[in-house]
Amino acid sequence: MTHLSSAANVTVEVDPISRIEGHLGVKLTTNAAGVVTEADVHGNLWRGFENFLLGRNPNDAITFVQRICGVCPVPHGTTAMFAVESVYGYNDCFQTFGTAMPALSNTDGVTVAVNTKAGVPAKALHIRNLVLSAEFLMSSITHFYHLAAPSYVQGPNMAPWTPYFDDSYYNPLLRSAGHGTNGAGGTGVLPLDDRGFSTDLWSAVIKQYVKALRIRRLTFEAGAMFAGRMPMTSTFVAGGVTTDNSEILSVKCTKFRDMIAEVGSFIVKEYVPLVLALGALYTPFDNVHNGGSGYGDGNGAFIAWGGFPQTDGSLALSRGYKSGLAAPTVAITKADVYANLREHTAHSRYDSTSADAIAAGYPANGVSDPSVVDRTIPKRDDVTGDKYSWLKAPRWNGVAAEVGPMARMFVMDLFQDGVELATTVNLTPFGLADYADYVHVSGLGLDPKMVGADLAVALVRSGLAELHAPGVLGGVVVGKVVGGTVTHAISDPILTNATIVAAYSHAGSYITGAVTDWILALKGGISTMDRVRGRAIESLYLVQKMLGGFNKATSSFPAMGGWIGQLNGATGATYNPIAMVKTLARGFGAVEAPRGALMHFLTINTGKIVQYQCVVPTTWNASPKDLAGNRGTMETAMLGVPYSIAGASFTSVGGSPVTTAGGVEALRIAQSFDPCIACAVH
Repeated sequence: MTHLSSAANVTVEVDPISRIEGHLGVKLTTNAAGVVTEADVHGNLWRGFENFLLGRNPNDAITFVQRICGVCPVPHGTTAMFAVESVYGYNDCFQTFGTAMPALSNTDGVTVAVNTKAGVPAKALHIRNLVLSAEFLMSSITHFYHLAAPSYVQGPNMAPWTPYFDDSYYNPLLRSAGHGTNGAGGTGVLPLDDRGFSTDLWSAVIKQYVKALRIRRLTFEAGAMFAGRMPMTSTFVAGGVTTDNSEILSVKCTKFRDMIAEVGSFIVKEYVPLVLALGALYTPFDNVHNGGSGYGDGNGAFIAWGGFPQTDGSLALSRGYKSGLAAPTVAITKADVYANLREHTAHSRYDSTSADAIAAGYPANGVSDPSVVDRTIPKRDDVTGDKYSWLKAPRWNGVAAEVGPMARMFVMDLFQDGVELATTVNLTPFGLADYADYVHVSGLGLDPKMVGADLAVALVRSGLAELHAPGVLGGVVVGKVVGGTVTHAISDPILTNATIVAAYSHAGSYITGAVTDWILALKGGISTMDRVRGRAIESLYLVQKMLGGFNKATSSFPAMGGWIGQLNGATGATYNPIAMVKTLARGFGAVEAPRGALMHFLTINTGKIVQYQCVVPTTWNASPKDLAGNRGTMETAMLGVPYSIAGASFTSVGGSPVTTAGGVEALRIAQSFDPCIACAVH
């Protein structure tokens, strides 16, 4: 990309970071070459959710914390539920498993006594997992299409796509109609078709954007089948779910399966291929193994609490910690959490020095153990100038770890530094279609059965791919001329809609070209694009866990497989009652949220909450500097990136002049974390 001008030897504020949840800003310092040399990421506001939970019934927290955020309510409700269950005796911290799990251990001296009724019924376990996984799919699809993609794809000259950045920020294939709008050539034309297919890649992507609005709605509708409503659920309760034991769930299971099957087909054929192809058009934002500059690489340490407990005692998303790209994944225990997890407030707008703060559990240096902090005390007047964010700074044994989908991919070893994804993203042990299923059985290119027809034709029309159809028209290559083969351009009149469909759907057809070579050779690493890819590949994994493995021969999911099949066949109770604990007890709940590792610490006494602290994903990723001056992951990710101030001026549809600022580089990096500041300033 060529930018019009850059910010050299200046300090600039990018505030607010747009298309995220909440109010986030970043102060960047650049050198003479216009490259970022320092970054201060700051979350704005403070809300105090933890404080007004004090004195309440523990089960109330499950409802209250869902209001921390409008896009993360299900993970917060799930985590609070696990935390309440940890002090009541259903689990031994982290997650709650089924009744078949062994009795609890009392290892830290402050938890409840051993309880032989640990766990929840299998039916409740399945309902919890399906509701949370529906939230995951919604979040990832929304993040890419409606939050991140507009920073890479210039929309039509009309709402909701305007205003946008200068043309120079966008790859020419992803610019709006006329490939140079900015007022002079902008026509506001929506995507166009030719013979039933998009005329170009831009049109195909904009159509996916619109289609994704329906797809994300289906995830909510499906989740609400068991949640009662989405996004704020009413099904979670300590000990199980609120679903009536006697309710026959087969009708709901069928409706859920059918809705998520449509979502799954979109993920397999449109979301994943488009995300994989995007990096080829924005190489600097990819990792160095893929020829990129590694913009947005971060600190390289990763942590995950694990998620989706199964009836056999396993986790669908693994728990663990990696201290570096080449380091092995290390298991995490409850004792590790109490020993290693600390929150720093040296640069956060919270009090750690007053008598009230020390009484609340803050040491004078501000390096606190969140399991013993009673309440959060804001410090609005900072006389030293050191405190610049309302986010705290979580650290694992002093390290600023990254959390989120890419972190989970590294913890599960599905991403490995410098190793091709086709080798590492192996989902076949789970009985699922994996990355390698995108390769045609001949090994000659991508399989059209795994790529949406409109996207495939658009890639051909944009010169990024060729469609080989040996069994159609005597052997057709649509696109680039290949010696010795009958070749047609898509504009050739002989290629009617029916002929294109026949060429695309023939068993022997395959896709080659620049995008195919790119996708098949992609290697693991850390960068802005790797975070975007991590969400897509995780979605491919999760939707198949929900429904069963995708069959590319039939282009379908099982009639009733995966977790929904397990729920469909489950019988019996949805709630496991045990005596509520009235004595002093402490514990925590933890889960993987779409944005990363989420943990709630809880202490009760006389049946009431006396301590509650949330450590949320974005406090990990967007944290300010700690006591030792170590940057948070997002701050590190901003370093070394060229920063442009080129703006765009054009006339809006309503006739008013509109001017945009630059800074898309900072936005792309921040948006790749999908930050949720509403959660982070809880």
